[in-house]
Amino acid sequence: MNASPDIPTLAFVGRSNSGKTTLLEKLIALLRQRGYRVGVVKHTVRADVETDLPGTDTHRLWEAGAAHVAFVTPDRIVHTQRYAELPPLEAALAGVGDVDVVLIEGFKHGPYPKIEVVRAARDPALIPDLAGRIACVTDVPDLPCGVPCFAFDDIAGLADFVERAMKAQS
Repeated sequence: MNASPDIPTLAFVGRSNSGKTTLLEKLIALLRQRGYRVGVVKHTVRADVETDLPGTDTHRLWEAGAAHVAFVTPDRIVHTQRYAELPPLEAALAGVGDVDVVLIEGFKHGPYPKIEVVRAARDPALIPDLAGRIACVTDVPDLPCGVPCFAFDDIAGLADFVERAMKAQS
């Protein structure tokens, strides 16, 4: 199944450990309260990430060399697939459907509008030459980004902005 190009898609980008995942947890919970179904695609540069618990049947099948493992439960399907090189973002989006919005964590060079997460303790500067920045979430006072800025605790304001961005993409 291919993700519909009609599904609004936004990327949350920032340096490692800037708080993207924590921010998205809060945003997703609020969007869900507002009645939205949210899809998420998360990117990591680490190749050694464990996506299954050692000792489980699916992990054993993966370790045996399966090229694709699908795990089906009464309430979810989890697919794990091998790639020889970094798969394109579109490959991850291809399996996303039946949602109102897709939030991407990472893929700063992707083609989607981006909300940059900037934490002063990590690096108080914007990502240089970031294409498609439409907003920032930051604790850096007076960050010169030229787009709307939100504090980390302004989840309602950020959710309102995301809703407007969803409507603009529809």
